[in-house]
Amino acid sequence: MWIRMKSWWNETIIDRPYRRGHMAGQYQITEVLGMGSYGIAYLATHIPTSKQVVLKQVKPSLRHTPKGEAMQAYEKKVLTSLSHPQIPRCLDSFTYRQDSFMVMTYIKGPTLEDMLFDQNIVADEYTCAQWMRQIGELVAYLHDRHLIHRDVRIPNVIWKEDKPYLIDFGLARFIGDKPTYTADTLDAYPSEKQLKREVAPSSDLYALGHFFLFLLYTGYEPELDAPEKSWEEELTMPPIIRVMIRRLLQMDVPYDSVQEWLNELDTYLSQAQEKRAGNP
Repeated sequence: MWIRMKSWWNETIIDRPYRRGHMAGQYQITEVLGMGSYGIAYLATHIPTSKQVVLKQVKPSLRHTPKGEAMQAYEKKVLTSLSHPQIPRCLDSFTYRQDSFMVMTYIKGPTLEDMLFDQNIVADEYTCAQWMRQIGELVAYLHDRHLIHRDVRIPNVIWKEDKPYLIDFGLARFIGDKPTYTADTLDAYPSEKQLKREVAPSSDLYALGHFFLFLLYTGYEPELDAPEKSWEEELTMPPIIRVMIRRLLQMDVPYDSVQEWLNELDTYLSQAQEKRAGNP
C-alpha cells in the first residue's frame, strides 16, 4: 500500500511538470514534450536570444539518487563529446529550485513513431533500406567514438528535411563504463533487456534490427482474424534483407560491427538501384 501511495504522490505532486509560461532561470517554458523514467523534457524559449531550446529536468523525486543528477551529468558528458549536425548539442546546464536542468538544441520535426502511427506513412523495401542506411551511419559515428546509444528506437529519431536526427542519449554509455548506475552487471535483468542494455555494439545492432522491421511493416496489411505469425511469415522480402535482419537480431551469426552491416546494406542498395533502373 505504501509503495502505491508513494508512487501516486511522486507522479501527481512531486514530479508535476512546470506549466506553460513558467520561467526557469532565463528560459520560459512553452510546452511539455514528454516525461520519461528519469526526466521531464520541455520546449522553452531562451529569453535573451528568443531561441527555442529543449530543457531536460531531472525528476524532483530522483534528486540526490543514482538515477538523478548523476545520470544527467553523464548525459551532458556524452553530448559535449559529440559534434554532429544530426545529433543535439548540450548548450548549458543550471539549477533552479533545487532541480537540475540541461539545455539542448531543439530539433523540430516528427519522430519516425509519429510518421508511422499518426501519419500512416508507407515505405517500400528500397526506401526502408535507404533510411536504415542513414540511421546506421549515425550509430556508426557513435561507435567510432566508443559510445553505445542503447536506445535506438523510432521515437528517438526525428525526421527533418529528408534526414534522420538521433536524440535522447539518456541511456548512452561509453564502452568500458558499467552498464547501470546501481550495479556493475546486468545479471538482474531479463535476457532480452540484457542484450538491449549491454555496453557493446551488439546492443545497437539488435535495436537496428527491430527498427528495420518497424519500417518494413508500413506496407503490411494483415488479414482479418488471421492468427498472429512471425515477421518472417508475414513479410515478403528478398533473402539478403531477411539474412540481414536475422543477423541484426542475433538469430544467426551476428555482425561484428555496424560498419560490417552497412557494407552488406550497400551491396543490396546497389543491386536494387540497378534493377530499378532497368539494368539486367
